[in-house]
Amino acid sequence: MKNNYMQSNAPSWLKWGFWILCLFLLVGLIYSIYLYHSIQKSKVAGFAETKEKILEETDLVSIDEIERFNGEQAFHILFGKTEEGKNKIVFFPLKKKEKKVKIIDKSKIVPKEKILNQWNSECKDCKMIKIKPAMVKDKPLWELTYIDSTDRYALDYLSIYDGSHYEQYRFKKMF
Repeated sequence: MKNNYMQSNAPSWLKWGFWILCLFLLVGLIYSIYLYHSIQKSKVAGFAETKEKILEETDLVSIDEIERFNGEQAFHILFGKTEEGKNKIVFFPLKKKEKKVKIIDKSKIVPKEKILNQWNSECKDCKMIKIKPAMVKDKPLWELTYIDSTDRYALDYLSIYDGSHYEQYRFKKMF
């Protein structure tokens, strides 16, 4: 009598190995998705509370954007408007016992576009990553992050008021 069942030619350990590998890949994928979402959530943690405090304690009536700056001290940086329509930048310290908020009138600073043009003229073969406000030693600055012409990761800090150089870091790749 002929057996109607097809016999597999693969050894049983190979089948088990395949299914275990699939299980590990599935667990790895699920963990990666979880990790990604928790990192994204931590990047904006506290934004709602900061926004609420700033709207209560200052003359701002709307907030357009919130960013986070991590230096010696971490700050939430808020871009908003007053009732009169004046644009302001607010630096809100995150870990100081007495939270001294610094508010800057946007009309008194060098615009981001002008800083970008200045940087483009100084660094021809560089690749810009981002420009954002920063606070270093109670001085409001522009933080420029870019890859320079020698393929180093660079951070330039320029005065937010006149665009003068304050500080610069360049990191060399090791690998």
